[in-house]
Amino acid sequence: MKSKLMLLLFMVLFLGLAACSQDSNTQGDKEPDITNPGEKDQGDKKPDGREDDQPDSGVTDEEDKQDKEENKQYGNNAFKEVSVSALQDGSVVVNGKARVFEGVFQYAVIAGTEVVKESHYQTEGAPAWGSFEIPIEKELLTSEEVSLELFVYSAKDGSKIDILTIPIK
Repeated sequence: MKSKLMLLLFMVLFLGLAACSQDSNTQGDKEPDITNPGEKDQGDKKPDGREDDQPDSGVTDEEDKQDKEENKQYGNNAFKEVSVSALQDGSVVVNGKARVFEGVFQYAVIAGTEVVKESHYQTEGAPAWGSFEIPIEKELLTSEEVSLELFVYSAKDGSKIDILTIPIK
């Protein structure tokens, strides 16, 4: 009786440890997800890109491409629904949601290869997705190749993790 009880105990312990040791890929080395919010499955479209049940709206392909470019959303494990909006005064606002430790993440505005601004942002802490809004002044948008980098410093070794790079035009 005692040996059956011990066998049962070992089986429960083994199954419990096996269930707890599932590997979850939480590294930020993955390519960012880029989505267009209004984009549907390509399966129901005609060869010219229009859907079967929609008439031609008179919008040119170039205008449609520019509209999709403006509505791009970026994301990865720590950031989601990140979008860039241009303001009338020439500055830019980046909006999105972050799920990061203690709600703190860093960002850097990069013009070419030079970091022109680096700072941090405080939002709601994980496990919640906290909203953020980062304004970027037009003075920082001097180069054609400006990008915003969102990232978190690793508590383990201080390296950048969950890096999300967003081009700003």
